[in-house]
Amino acid sequence: MQGLPITPLSPPPAGLVLAYPSSKWKTIRSMLGFVILLFIVANVSTSLIFGGLLDSDFDGDLGPSEPWYTLFGSLCLIPCVAGFAFFRRPRLTHIIRAQSSVFGNTFNMIAPRTAVQTFEKVTVEHHLVRDTTPLEMPSGKQLWWLFFGGVFFSSVCMLPLLIMGLSVFTGVLFGLVAIPAFIIGFSTPVFAWWSTSNTYFGLPTTRRLAEWMLIAGMISTLPAIAINSFLSPLILSGAGLESSESSSLGFGLILMLSAPIGEELCKAAAVLALARFIDSPRRGFQIGFTVGLGFALLENSVYILGAFASGEGAAITFALTSVLRAISSIPGHGVWTGISGYAIGAYLQSRKEPLILPGYQQTQFEATPANENWVLVDSAGHVMKHSGTDQIQPFMPPTWLSASPEKAIPLPIRPLKALVLAMLLHSFWNGSMWGLSLVLTDAHIFIDLSISIVWLSVLIFALWQFTRHILPTALALESGFSGQRKESTFQGEDYPRD
Repeated sequence: MQGLPITPLSPPPAGLVLAYPSSKWKTIRSMLGFVILLFIVANVSTSLIFGGLLDSDFDGDLGPSEPWYTLFGSLCLIPCVAGFAFFRRPRLTHIIRAQSSVFGNTFNMIAPRTAVQTFEKVTVEHHLVRDTTPLEMPSGKQLWWLFFGGVFFSSVCMLPLLIMGLSVFTGVLFGLVAIPAFIIGFSTPVFAWWSTSNTYFGLPTTRRLAEWMLIAGMISTLPAIAINSFLSPLILSGAGLESSESSSLGFGLILMLSAPIGEELCKAAAVLALARFIDSPRRGFQIGFTVGLGFALLENSVYILGAFASGEGAAITFALTSVLRAISSIPGHGVWTGISGYAIGAYLQSRKEPLILPGYQQTQFEATPANENWVLVDSAGHVMKHSGTDQIQPFMPPTWLSASPEKAIPLPIRPLKALVLAMLLHSFWNGSMWGLSLVLTDAHIFIDLSISIVWLSVLIFALWQFTRHILPTALALESGFSGQRKESTFQGEDYPRD
């Protein structure tokens, strides 16, 4: 064996098709693991680090510092970051191909300790290729059924605690249903919106890129927590404003200014971190929408976990919090960041346009085709999805989701204007809910709850109508930005980078 030559690695041939077993729930299981990991980072490690540096007694005032908090938080952060880096390491696939040949061998070395032995003479080639498996997810309908069914069943199981009070039976029943209820309540609606957006955008997306979009949104919660929980309260405290009470002006300023500005800036930064994948405003909106869903995924886990803190009334608070956030804040975060992503896509697309000067010939560049394609196959070997044929195709979304192109609302193509618009929409959402809570401070709990639900329903309806009228712009294959660009001194073609 030591005397045999080792076959070197070679580039994969053009048009190579690689099969991969279909697994619709694999991406969801993977993302749930990252949610738990980043939840620990966001709510334990990061809080301790910033608390130890700026406000160790967590009273909203600067100081005192506690180095031990910072040290402990940093130590907790190390295994989380190491685990994140390990699970998100680049995925490569080793492909070995053999062909019958009279000039081949029956024993071929492809590595110092790896060999291929055959009965016939063959020539062997082997390649390393990136994992570009196309994204595959359960349908949105399946996920919505799982969400509403899970919330209903969990609430029914928690009702004995509300009716009979705490006992051994009700406590054990609550303990058994709490964990699955929490997972279904905070994550399933995010995945349902993710699946729906992936279907309607019609853009070829690899599973790894789609996962990075969602993870980028989750990571953007870390600086947002620092801004909302530490920096803004310290600034307000220095200005003489109290922010710990929900009825205080400082608390309202955090909701109306700090949260919209800080969160939208952090999410836009996450979109920019994925700039190399953005080749059009449409792709920018898709990435922005998914980043917003990733932010909502981690944020939603905190709210759903807080719903269980109501004790005996957990059945009611869990159901209301899960359902209302599923159709309000979660898509809201996606739409607001999608607006920023659309403008970022327009800006990045404009930067790729070559300048045309009189008397000079324009050099034409062609996109380099992918060396390999991936197909998803079921257990019987039938092709479920093909990355090479999953190209952008015109389609007609349902009327409940998208208005006609004639009724489309144009989106800003300048990132700063888009970011300001996203902040204003976010600020109005938070500010109106906070202002209503002040008005209803002394009202009966049922009146407070009823009016709050009515106003939230109005906000949801407005968000739905706004989304219906911007989607024709976001999903257009030829955006208004492209038309404007053709009249300028810049011209060229767009090439997808995936």
